Amino acid sequence: MALSENELNSILTAQLTPPERAASVVYAFVDPIPSGTKLQFPGVNLEVPWEALLAVIDREPQANWGHSCRYILINRKSGEVRSTEGRFPPFRQEELGRWRVAYQAPGVPDTLLAVPRK
Repeated sequence: MALSENELNSILTAQLTPPERAASVVYAFVDPIPSGTKLQFPGVNLEVPWEALLAVIDREPQANWGHSCRYILINRKSGEVRSTEGRFPPFRQEELGRWRVAYQAPGVPDTLLAVPRK
């Protein structure tokens, strides 16, 4: 049985380091990523070993891109987590509507979000 969205969000939030929790924005892809998918983003290649939730942690939402970020894959059944460092966002213009804000640090204004809150 797959984990609920609340359980997945709890696992995702638990992965944040104290500095990430204090200053970052986390975006999650709304659709499950199928097992065996090969994802390619600028400077990052991810192989998805199981059906997963994909998220990216923007560690510096006030800066333009080209800075430290982190990609997270969470197994939708077991909650197992894999983390990969990156420098660029995964966002493609045609897919922006398929991302959601999963976490927003208290001091980050909505005007800095790459995708609007829903």
